Amino acid sequence: MTVPERAPLGAALAMLLAVVSLTGTLSPLLMAVSLALLALLIGIAWPALLELPSPVGTRVVVAGSGILGALVTVLAPERITPITGVVMVCAIGVFAAFGHEMVRTERRDLTASLTGTVAGVFVAAIAASWIIAQSAAVEAGTTGVVTSIAAGLAATLLVNSTPLPSLPRFVLSALTGTGVTVALAISLADLWPALAAGIGLVTAIGASSAHLLTGSSLVAKEPLPSLAVAAVPVATVGVVTHLVVVLLP
Repeated sequence: MTVPERAPLGAALAMLLAVVSLTGTLSPLLMAVSLALLALLIGIAWPALLELPSPVGTRVVVAGSGILGALVTVLAPERITPITGVVMVCAIGVFAAFGHEMVRTERRDLTASLTGTVAGVFVAAIAASWIIAQSAAVEAGTTGVVTSIAAGLAATLLVNSTPLPSLPRFVLSALTGTGVTVALAISLADLWPALAAGIGLVTAIGASSAHLLTGSSLVAKEPLPSLAVAAVPVATVGVVTHLVVVLLP
């Protein structure tokens, strides 16, 4: 799967989150379902992207961490905050990664396998930040902010599908994603233009950087690893979304 085939999948995932953000009180639950699917994609593709030596165990640990993180944000008891739940899930995922290495019968590349699996755990688990952001936005009446960021992310990843050299593609995708975020943030959430531009720029540059980083792997263009290349930028921008929703006055 080449870059032009891969990037629209990320854009489609981001647009899915944008649509889900508009579904009202059901949106946190629907967001959790969407993010569980995203975690499953990351888990399936992660060991192929990093060429890890024990793919089955890594898939279980990474995908399990992401799905558990999504569940915790909507099912955790009141005495446990969603952020605390995600931190606990990350800790459990790290322990599971160590356990996975301890039970391996084939002892090749232990360090690479462990560090790669732990990295996948954190990437998959922090995607739950989207759910936390959506829940907070529903309570505050600022769901338009989440919609704006998700749509800007989709535009960024869509432009990344163009067959341009890396640097022009990076710049164009950042500008396009920022423009979409600004337009929607002003119209849907009534944000100041300068604030909307800052949010859009951070979102677009972060997503483009994650896309370029994961896409730099030698196997990134192959069908299975390319699923992770598409999903990782969407997962990581969830942190930006959560911070924006929490920090907005």
